[in-house]
Amino acid sequence: MALRSPRPWREAMSPHAAAELLRAETAQGRFDTTVMDALLASGPAPTPSERYSARPPAVRLSAREIDVLRSISRGASNKEAARELELSPSTVRTHVESVFRKLECSTRAAATLKASGMGFL
Repeated sequence: MALRSPRPWREAMSPHAAAELLRAETAQGRFDTTVMDALLASGPAPTPSERYSARPPAVRLSAREIDVLRSISRGASNKEAARELELSPSTVRTHVESVFRKLECSTRAAATLKASGMGFL
């Protein structure tokens, strides 16, 4: 929720303060009551930093997977990462697929972002 993230012109709001502001705006007719009731009933959405900051206990990357991830996060192709790490390209591909599966993502950019937020990079 944007209200819970800091902006240059204001501090981040607490979940309670954000909900109160949304209720006040809804009471003034700025938002649809049905939609806002459903949104507020679902509870506060995690901010991007909350979503990526904690490493789930189930995520375990091997040292070699982290090496491969570091290499591809710098933009290396599988072939370039293989050359750098003295592995075969097919071994690098296997490690990349394993990292994608463990981090639940499907692109190198997403893996880099998620791994960085989880403290792997």
